Amino acid sequence: MGQTPHRRRGLLLLGLGLMLGLATPAGAVELRFPERNAARKLQVSTPQGQPLADGTLTSWIEGEQLHVVLTYDYADGRRIEESSVFRQQPELIQERWTWRERRGEKTTRQFTMDFNTGRATGLTRKGDKTRRYNEQLKVEPGRTFAGVGFVLAAKNLLPQLRQGEDVELQAIAMTPKPRKAKVKLSREGTESVTLGAKTVTADRVVIHPEIGIAALVVNAPDNELYFVGAEPPVMVGGMGPLLEPGDPVVRILVVQPQRAPAARQAPPRKR
Repeated sequence: MGQTPHRRRGLLLLGLGLMLGLATPAGAVELRFPERNAARKLQVSTPQGQPLADGTLTSWIEGEQLHVVLTYDYADGRRIEESSVFRQQPELIQERWTWRERRGEKTTRQFTMDFNTGRATGLTRKGDKTRRYNEQLKVEPGRTFAGVGFVLAAKNLLPQLRQGEDVELQAIAMTPKPRKAKVKLSREGTESVTLGAKTVTADRVVIHPEIGIAALVVNAPDNELYFVGAEPPVMVGGMGPLLEPGDPVVRILVVQPQRAPAARQAPPRKR
């Protein structure tokens, strides 16, 4: 995909953002578009379109919490599961995040983040070597997100981004050591996205990482999210590294909606 003049200009602005103060440090992300029960099929491919995995996204309301679960089954035998818990009132706040990759019964990578306590843990296995991580990170509720949390944050910030505003948030990044990093969200033109038999023109939201001194040893690529519509915007796909900065870049598209799961009620509190 060639870069349009607007795209090149946008990347230049992103590179100068910290120095010139072009990005707006956001407060907690205002909830404009509440999530509801939903289920969608996903397809994972290389950026060139070679199929890699089939996936699902399921979200449901349980009591006062929003639960979002993604699963991907790869042709090479891997299974990836990502789960998150959010509060949607009074703002969008991510509370928990877990990401797990396994082959058969063996976990090869697993990361968790408890946003309420700031505790981030991780595990990576390569051959006979296992590394474990346990970090205490300072979290700003409603401004710090991980994984699918950025899909929800970008969706609610899209009206601002469409006005040309860049927004600064915090990300929990796995390098593979868990760390907190600044990221800037901006709308960088449009993207043609093929969904089944039709092609749609989507807003392209770029998530550009600024990982400080770690940039000397970690090359963190941008992530892209694609949205259509306005009230509310609908995420139809995205592209970026699987998880860690050195992972292969993959493209994820929404194949079709499925029947939404029934609402779940929180158990009554004991008195």
